[in-house]
Amino acid sequence: MSLTIIKTCLSVLCLAMSAAATAVDIAPAVAANQIAQQPELVAHLNGTPVHKLTLEVLTQMAQLEKPKTVRADILDNILSNRLLAEDAREKFAEEELQASRRVAFEPDVMLDNQLSGYLRTVYRKDLETAISKLPGGRLDALIQEHGKLDEDQLNAVFGARNRIMLDYSLNPTQQTAATHVLVLRSNFAAASSISLYAVFRRQNVQGRVEFFNRNRDFIRQQAQLYLANLYVLDWVRQRFGESALSDLRRALQEKNTVQAVMSLHGIGADTDSESRLLNQLAAEVKPKEVQAYFHSHKEEFKRIVSVKARHIRLDNEAQAHQVSKMARQGANFASLAKQYSTAPDAQQGGDMGLIAHRGQLSWLEQLAYMQEPGKASPPIRTAVAPHETAHWEIVLVEKRNDGYQDPASETVRYLASRAIAQEKAIRQLSSLQAQLRKSAKIDINQAALLN
Repeated sequence: MSLTIIKTCLSVLCLAMSAAATAVDIAPAVAANQIAQQPELVAHLNGTPVHKLTLEVLTQMAQLEKPKTVRADILDNILSNRLLAEDAREKFAEEELQASRRVAFEPDVMLDNQLSGYLRTVYRKDLETAISKLPGGRLDALIQEHGKLDEDQLNAVFGARNRIMLDYSLNPTQQTAATHVLVLRSNFAAASSISLYAVFRRQNVQGRVEFFNRNRDFIRQQAQLYLANLYVLDWVRQRFGESALSDLRRALQEKNTVQAVMSLHGIGADTDSESRLLNQLAAEVKPKEVQAYFHSHKEEFKRIVSVKARHIRLDNEAQAHQVSKMARQGANFASLAKQYSTAPDAQQGGDMGLIAHRGQLSWLEQLAYMQEPGKASPPIRTAVAPHETAHWEIVLVEKRNDGYQDPASETVRYLASRAIAQEKAIRQLSSLQAQLRKSAKIDINQAALLN
């Protein structure tokens, strides 16, 4: 998809969001008076509260990237995300809204890490003050006991060592065994006992590999990080309340869901990215739409029709670099080929002739198609099998003839239909956002936007 199209589509989306943003400033006076009596809240959306903590944390995080970000804009994003996320969960399967769990973190773990990270950033000084009041001024003071993690315990969970592993996951029996293995015990109520399984399930695939490799230092380190996360969440819970913390967690989850929805609609994704929505819309694109798209976006379908090129083949890498340097400094390429090239066409100045893009190109011809005209390439080692002798090729494209893809080709049909589908999906999303905002009941605590 071209940069112009992406900008156009995003402009459509931004206009819809701007129109929706206007709704934030329009709230019945009676409702506004009612919510003003609840200073811990900044809004009600269809009767559901939005807490001041959520607005404060997300505003400060946004201001780290854009210092002039205003609270009203962040509140508008929170409300839009909440509406769109609720709609998305009805339309898309959970696996479409989640990244692959085989390599990434479990969704709840990723959300906890994100939540804790935001809170650490926003309330860093307050948290440091709270920790300084612990014995020794360190979170480690909360730890009462480290688990032994002896070999028998780990074998019961991960199996015997030196097995060939295809999947670093635990079956139900292994999970049960892992819950009975202590990693650390603390005098902190929220983490009085942290089991091996509690820490294991918080890992991505790289972390799981370390567990299967019995990296005890890593396991204990991850347990301490988990303890630190729990401490941060508990501190916020004590200060702002469970409802406020739950609302912030929900807002982050909705933000992640909306990012997934936008990706499914082609925003921030390639035209060939896998999306059920884009696949369906692409299948519905008519041939006349493809042709219209081709003629209005011909530059996207440019292709190299042929190149006229020369090459120099050398058997020695050091010499290849010397010859390449001479070529780049202006020496006649054909003369260099006659003097140094070991290829059969050396006496013809390494002339490869006019190479048309028909059928399968050789490795050297493909290399010529990749070069910028008028500039000798650096030495490139030939692609050969381990037992074959390698050479180094220097290529000069003297002329390149550009053209366009055949408008009736499968390539044009595929690329155009995907781009058209992406445009339609983005328009659908912007229309949906406006519709959801129009039908929503939104009450704003205007005073909270000023504090």
